[in-house]
Formats: sequence, C-alpha cells, structure tokens
Amino acid sequence: MGHFPRLLGYLKPYKKRVMLAVTLLLCITFTPIVLPKLIAYTVDTALPRRDVHALTAVFLAIIGLYAFRGVVSFWLNFTIGWLGQRVVFDLRFQSYRHLNRLSLAYYDSRQTGKIMARLMGDIDFIQQMISGGFVTFLADMLSVAAILAVLFSMQWRLALVAVAGIPFYVINFKLFIRHIRPLSMELRERWDAMLGVLQEKLAGIAVVKAFAREEYEVERFVHTVRENFDIGMKQMRLNRKLGANAQIIRAAFTGIVLWYGGALILRRQMQIGDLLAFNALVNQLYDPAVRIVDFNVTVQWTIAAMDRVFETLDTLPEIVDDSGAIPVRQMNGRVEFEHVTFGYEKGQPVLHDINLKVEPGEVIAIVGPSGAGKTTLVNLIARFYEPAQGRILIDEYELKKVRLESIRRQISIVSQESLLFSVTLRENIRYGFHDASDLQVLQAAKHADMHDFIMSLPYGYDTKIGEEGIKLSVGQKQRMSIARAAITDPRILILDDATSALDSKTEANVQAALEYLMRGRTSFVIAHRLSTIMNADRIVVLDQGRIVEIGTHEELVAAPGVYQTLYNEQFRSAQEQQGIQALLA
Repeated sequence: MGHFPRLLGYLKPYKKRVMLAVTLLLCITFTPIVLPKLIAYTVDTALPRRDVHALTAVFLAIIGLYAFRGVVSFWLNFTIGWLGQRVVFDLRFQSYRHLNRLSLAYYDSRQTGKIMARLMGDIDFIQQMISGGFVTFLADMLSVAAILAVLFSMQWRLALVAVAGIPFYVINFKLFIRHIRPLSMELRERWDAMLGVLQEKLAGIAVVKAFAREEYEVERFVHTVRENFDIGMKQMRLNRKLGANAQIIRAAFTGIVLWYGGALILRRQMQIGDLLAFNALVNQLYDPAVRIVDFNVTVQWTIAAMDRVFETLDTLPEIVDDSGAIPVRQMNGRVEFEHVTFGYEKGQPVLHDINLKVEPGEVIAIVGPSGAGKTTLVNLIARFYEPAQGRILIDEYELKKVRLESIRRQISIVSQESLLFSVTLRENIRYGFHDASDLQVLQAAKHADMHDFIMSLPYGYDTKIGEEGIKLSVGQKQRMSIARAAITDPRILILDDATSALDSKTEANVQAALEYLMRGRTSFVIAHRLSTIMNADRIVVLDQGRIVEIGTHEELVAAPGVYQTLYNEQFRSAQEQQGIQALLA
C-alpha cells in the first residue's frame, strides 16, 4: 500500500475536480435509497387511499429521481474519467521521459517488450483502478452503510436475517478467490513475458526467416497462447461457479426475507409496502458488500502494477551530470584516455588500463578480434557508460565535468545497423539538428551522395520511410545515417563498422561519403576490413580488452603481432576467393 499515497499525489493539482467527484459521488450513492421508500408509500398509503394526486406525485418523483441520477452519473463518470486519464497522461509522460534519461545499461538487461508492458498495460490498469475500482469501492462503502442504517430503522429483526446472508456471500467468495487470484497473477505475468518474446521475435524476423524457423516460432507461440487459453478457461470456470453459488445464496436469503417478512405482515408488525421496499434494499446490499471484499484483489493487482511502474521511475540513471558540470559550446576534438578500466558487470572488466591520446582532426582506426572491446571503447567517448577506473578527457575537460548534452551534441555516430524512423527523409536527416534549414538538409544529403536518389522520388525529401513509405537498401540507410551525422557538424566522429555489411560497389560509394565527412574532424573508425583503414593516421590494436599495438598500417604490417596476423588472414582469404572466382570463370 506504500505506493498509494504517491499515486494519490498525482491528483493534488486537480483538487477542485476531486472535490466535485466526491460531492457527485455522495449524491448518487443515496439516490437508490429513495426509490424503495416511494414504493412503500405507494403501496401502503397512496393505493389504499385511492389518492390519484399522490400517485401522480410519486410518478413525477420517480422521473425526477432518475433524471437527477442520470445527470449526476454523467458528470461523475466524466469527472472520474478525466482524473483517471489525466493520471495516465502524467504517469506515461514521466515514465517515458525517465526512460529516455536512463543509461544504456538499463536496456542491456531488459526486454523491450517488458518495458513497453510497464509503460502501457500497467499504467492502463492503474487508470482503471482510479476511474473504476476506487470510486466503486467508495460508493459501495457508503451504500452499504446507508442501506444498513435504513434496514435496521425499518425492521431490525428482518435486517438481522438479511445481514446473515452476507457472511455466506463472503465465504463463497473467499473459497473461490484463493484459486482465482493466483491464476489472474499468472496470466498477467505470462502476458508480460509473451509480449517481451513477441517483440523480440518480430524485431528479429529476418533471422527467423533466414534459418527457416517460421513454423517452429509459430508452434512456440501457439503453445504459449494455448497455455494462456487453458489458464483463462480455468479462471472463467471458477468465476462462473462463484457467480452461480452467489445467485443461490442470494435467492435463498431473498426467500427467507420474504417468508419472515410475510410472517411479520400476518402478525401486523409490518406493512406490505415496507416489505417490498425492504426487499428492494436487500437486493442492493449483497453485491456492494461482496465488491468491498473483492476490492482487496483489485488492490493487490494494482499494487503489483504500481510496483513495476514506480520501480522504473525510481531507477536512477547511471550517467548524470555532476554538480558543477559546465557546457562546452565548441570542442576542438582532443580525446585522452588515462588508465581507463571498464566492465559491464562488476568484477568482469572488458577494457583494461587503456591509455590513449588523440589529437584534434586525427583519424584513429580501432581493430582487433571480435570481443576485443572496440565498440565498448568508443561508447565510453560518448559517455554511454562510465569507466570503473581512470578517466576520459575531451579538450582537457574530464567527461564527468562536462554536461552530457554538450558532449553528445558534438559527437556523431554511424554504426553498422542504421536505425531510421518512420517519418520523412527530411525529418530523419534533421533528427540530430531539428533547427536545420532545408538548405542544410540538402547539403548534408549531397555530402552523403543521397540527393539525386531522394530527388528521384515522387515526394522528394518529404517521402516517408517504413510502413507507410519507401524501403531503403542497406547502403541507402548507411548514407542516410551519414547525412544525419553530417548535418550536426560534429567535432568527433565515430564510425562503428559502418561498411562491413555492404557489397564492394556500395561500400565504395559510402566510403567516399565517409571520407568527406571525416575531413577536419577527430574520427574513430572501427573496421573489420583492414583495407578501409589503411590510410588512418594511427591504428590502435585491441586484444582481450588491452591496447597491444599502435602505429601506421605500414609499421604494424612490418612487425609480427596481432595486426600482422589479422592482415595476413584477410589477405589469404581474399586470395582464396579470387582463386575460386578464377576457377568458376
């Protein structure tokens, strides 16, 4: 229950609407009690007296009562609905903003689908609790209290008989709910897990198809859905049994009330109209009483949802601006690593004691076997992660002392997997610099050798990418990423294996665009194809998280070591491929 005060805190800015909802709730709660009284008056007074005017007054009173109830219900539902939707808006806004502030390490250990389930499903459940469950609970509490007071004031003996049915209702509920509740929780957990797996598989649909695993994945998904169906059916059967037993209990005690009430009428201790009114009130008593008990289940589910939502909101970003961090508007591009050690898991370093100094405008190639720590090294420059030991400096400023926004606005990254958004080509290019003019967008596209292709499209730069627009080739996506990087005019450029997935012709076009982009900028180039980095100012060779060699291509090829081994392997592989092609020719 610890999160409820925090949740109610989201309603504080809307106190007037909350007070209006409470007032409307009080009005609508007590209106059902009036109708049985009108029935009793009609049967016991108006009809025996044959008073037409009294009957007309009752008729008009009933119409007025339902009209009043309808108007109040409309405004109550509207007000409560507005409050619920507003809380959802605030929670989603804060959650999404917070998710954007969290470090990459948070996403490394969580499935995207599960994060989405928290942002959407759990917050929706909280909204239903606010605009439905909580209001119903308050209304039921007030209704039960008011109805019991009226029943005991009318006939206390008969009221005791009616109230005696409530424990049977509650026992029936308790017997079934202890089986229903775990099933409901299991369904919720399975739903989150299924959403996570579904998102993962859809994101990797190309891999599924590449290995012809469509039927296997369909069978796995159907198996999961079938399990959910079986649990859902089991839950439904229990719910139906619960409802059937409740109806039997209700019918039995309604019969007892009418039988005992009839006996009281025969003894002239009660009037017929009073018995009809009493029975109408009893029918309004049982359901609210059970819902009050049932509210605990809703509370438990809501607590689970709130725990997940507030766990996300309470997760602190690992990478934040230090107090006193300064903005650096224009960097020169000097980068220095001083005894940097880093690991994704504590006690398991990926990089060991890295020392490297890079001058402004220098092109540094980073090579090494897979898993050597190349991408990790450049990610530290953008401060996606924090070194466990040592420090990184840009222009003599320690990264921790510079505002994150200043760092990332002057660093651009072109990776092997170019992610583009389902918006126009213009918006994709302008993404890193939203104030860029159309001329700047055009120039960036020209530098990336994309302008002619874009102009050949029916809508030009306003052509959409993705589901509602065109599909780009891998090379076109890479060049779009280059255009997006170029428009920000970065001082530091990171190319993370940006051409490895391209064919020779496409690679040549992209390489030309990259060479233009690197002019005058400090550049870090990760490459598996050594032919693409032979002209780098220096080549840094990583092996098992350590810098083992530094030098030019000529220097490193001439000396025995990791680089020479990598070069010889690639050279031998290229010769073998040429030989195979010659034989086939």
